[in-house]
Amino acid sequence: MVTDKNVILVDVGNTRFKYCLLSDAENEPVATENLSDLLSFIDKQQNISHLYLASVRKADAVEQIFTACEQRNIVVVEKNTEREAFGIKNSYENEKKMGVDRWLAMVCAAEKSQKAFFVMDVGTAITVDFVVGGQHLGGWITPGFQVMKQALLNSTKKVYANDEIPTTLTVGNDTEECVATGCYAAVYGVYLSAVDYLSSKQTDFDIILGGGDKKMFAFLESDVRIRPAHLVVQGLARYARSELLT
Repeated sequence: MVTDKNVILVDVGNTRFKYCLLSDAENEPVATENLSDLLSFIDKQQNISHLYLASVRKADAVEQIFTACEQRNIVVVEKNTEREAFGIKNSYENEKKMGVDRWLAMVCAAEKSQKAFFVMDVGTAITVDFVVGGQHLGGWITPGFQVMKQALLNSTKKVYANDEIPTTLTVGNDTEECVATGCYAAVYGVYLSAVDYLSSKQTDFDIILGGGDKKMFAFLESDVRIRPAHLVVQGLARYARSELLT
């Protein structure tokens, strides 16, 4: 019999692997840049029967996971974007063109909200998707904080930056601070634009916020509309529970 302790969830993102047991899906997943860390985690568990996988990375990392699981008699279930599932209808004419991370973010968000919502994943890229009455209206993709900052540094000769990530909107008093706060303002502007857009469609809605840089919005968590989430992992968890535990 499969239980939530026999299933591992793996999000292969642009820069990191994130993973946890299905039983721990509500907690912060482990994040690492090294596939070897994931394989060590698998080997430390007992009686793993299934691994649910989502990847936005090139196929080589996924192939290595499939090979490792085959050697360990673990069934790999790789999830891809669908036309419709869990009451969500995709707006894409060709759903295969949508990254599975965005689809799973919506699957996760729809479980957490009974209202209209937008889901914002703040990572290497920032993605925003809008759903009203189960219908996906569409979304946005924009560079994340680090990508914005690096693009600025790569395109200018006398602009410098530090490694600090702001958590409040302020202004800088030297070039490094100006870069950080300027990029932060751009990220925050995406959030404010999303609020404005969905407000024009629906007066009552939730905001589901996730991604490795969601801490940039920690000051907003007192807003009752906002629900933090581990989007891709929890979207995978919803599939796994539906397919294995019901």
